[in-house]
Amino acid sequence: MRIRLVAAALLVTSSAGAWSRRTTETDIVPALVHGKLEGTTAVFTARYVIPVAAPRYMLASAGVDLPTLGIVTAAIATTNGVAHPLGMLPAEDAATKFATLSSSEEGVVAGRDKTNAVTISGSDGRAEIGLAAAHAGVITIDMTIVSPTCFYRDARYVSVPAAWRKTADRALRKVPIDAKAVSAACGTRSDDPDAVFTSWIGFPAPDVARKPSGDRVGAVAARLPLGEEHIVRVELSLAGELGDVPRDLATVLLVDGSRSMSPDEAEAQRQLVASYLRAAPASRVQVLSYARRTVPLLPGWTTAAQAAARVDRGLRAIAPRNGSNFDVALADAATWLDRIQGTRRIVLFTDERMAERLDATSPTTLKRLVPPGTLVQVVAVDAVSKAPRRDETARLAPLAAATDGMAVRAGPLDEPLLHDATLLVRPISMDRIHVKAPGWEPLEMPVSRVRCGEELDELLHEGESCTWWGEGDTSSGPVVVEGLVWGKRVQRLLRPDANRARDVARELSARESLDEKLRPRVDEIARAVNSHWSLYVQWGGRDTYDAGVGFGMTGGSGGGCGCDASVGPGGRGFTVGVGRQPLDLATQLRPLLAACHVESTRVSATLEMTFLEIVDLTVNIDATSDVPAADRRKQQTCVEDALWDAAPMLRRAEAHASYNVSFEPKR
Repeated sequence: MRIRLVAAALLVTSSAGAWSRRTTETDIVPALVHGKLEGTTAVFTARYVIPVAAPRYMLASAGVDLPTLGIVTAAIATTNGVAHPLGMLPAEDAATKFATLSSSEEGVVAGRDKTNAVTISGSDGRAEIGLAAAHAGVITIDMTIVSPTCFYRDARYVSVPAAWRKTADRALRKVPIDAKAVSAACGTRSDDPDAVFTSWIGFPAPDVARKPSGDRVGAVAARLPLGEEHIVRVELSLAGELGDVPRDLATVLLVDGSRSMSPDEAEAQRQLVASYLRAAPASRVQVLSYARRTVPLLPGWTTAAQAAARVDRGLRAIAPRNGSNFDVALADAATWLDRIQGTRRIVLFTDERMAERLDATSPTTLKRLVPPGTLVQVVAVDAVSKAPRRDETARLAPLAAATDGMAVRAGPLDEPLLHDATLLVRPISMDRIHVKAPGWEPLEMPVSRVRCGEELDELLHEGESCTWWGEGDTSSGPVVVEGLVWGKRVQRLLRPDANRARDVARELSARESLDEKLRPRVDEIARAVNSHWSLYVQWGGRDTYDAGVGFGMTGGSGGGCGCDASVGPGGRGFTVGVGRQPLDLATQLRPLLAACHVESTRVSATLEMTFLEIVDLTVNIDATSDVPAADRRKQQTCVEDALWDAAPMLRRAEAHASYNVSFEPKR
């Protein structure tokens, strides 16, 4: 509730925050602004110089715009070298005191013994100064103004009136301002027509950035007791670089060279590999193409920047083969990693079309194939996805999680250089953020900033922050904020600090939409200029002013198979139509066994296939034949090799099917 001070006072009202209104003729701007950061709160000292231009007594007021959610907590008025600190009084008392300086009696003669007074009142992002000056001169008012800050890329920002930027001291202009980026991160729309009337001030906040790589997560919680009701404010912040690229990084990239890869998927894989090499140019890499066996694309460990061109040529030259044996690829990658020291990683690309034995293999078993401490990232490629993003539904996501890595899904981009594989090189976000707060209920707070765990697909990018408000009582306990950084679960146990209750109260008091049932208690605890409190000081004589006379106040300065391929539902694979009736499988495959000399032996085989790719194979040679056991083993190896190189045609290619084939002896 705004209080009318005196009939002769010139009041300036506002129903909106100071950051969204124009300065009026009666507003004054600060001549100088100092500031510092205390915890997460910005504390400003703004000096207003007010000339009193006429040698008569006056009673007037002027408006002062404040930072976003800013509130005045103290002030000192200085005139003729004497400082007069303003005291905090209930708003009604201050209004009464100021009003008594005005006399409604007629014929009161002006004199030099009139009382001088300064009062500061207001709410909703604005303050008003009331003055009673006994003589001409200059009154300087130094206001202390506090405002909550927004964390963004290792700095804390406050939106302030545009005029503040011009008068801020050099220390407040040291942090470079990217207004568009800061506005997007901190919830102020850059296309707002009133945005030209605001500016930003930043304070360095390097504490979170000094934490270990991958663990640069800051969290704070403050508690405001309101009798039986308590309010908690939680903030989670991520450093500008959540993790570093290890200087000794060595990565084996396992690329899928199987026949089930579509041309679009192969292109997406190639683009992502190139992006990875760009993101870690000084690291060491080896690239293995896998199908049934692995084929290295580099002669040895090579610096990523030097390997890029050769790897790209190798990826384009891959001849798709049968088999999606990524288990063999993992084992071969381990052999390469055993030859080198440093931070060891594997990036496994897959089209997710695999043999049943691999699909049923536990993540723990697969983890044993790689050296201890090796982090595995899984990239599921398809033809419809775009930029890489985390996907916990990927078939091999449990393998990545078992090694503290993560699974992502991606597809081809029209502009390959737009692919960014940085998220595979170092962590750049905290995902699946969740707030566990026993005894607390989420409090709906109309804030423009991100709510923890509720927006941005439940992830928070590095350099950004989120907030969470809760309502509870005296029994409400600690709050746990947790999330995933790659596959590592990061937790912060917070015991809300009641010593910061006043900071919470002041932020709430500055909000126009605060619940009216809470406002009286919040405003009282805030102990700052609001609907409950005002600042007031008087000095000099005791006589009052004639309400009929006065004068104005001047403002201060202040891949191809001859088939038709199409994307299937959900984009997870492709279906294949064959233009002619296929031959029987045994008839198709029999010629491939000519070199194995099995014409007089019964041979049976089971082919497990995904579409047109053989992903697993079992061969049995008739043990009752007259062929010696050693020769039977050679025959079996020969048949296996021949069938693995087969490209059988099918009547209908299915996502997963098994086929039994028998080769009867010739009579």
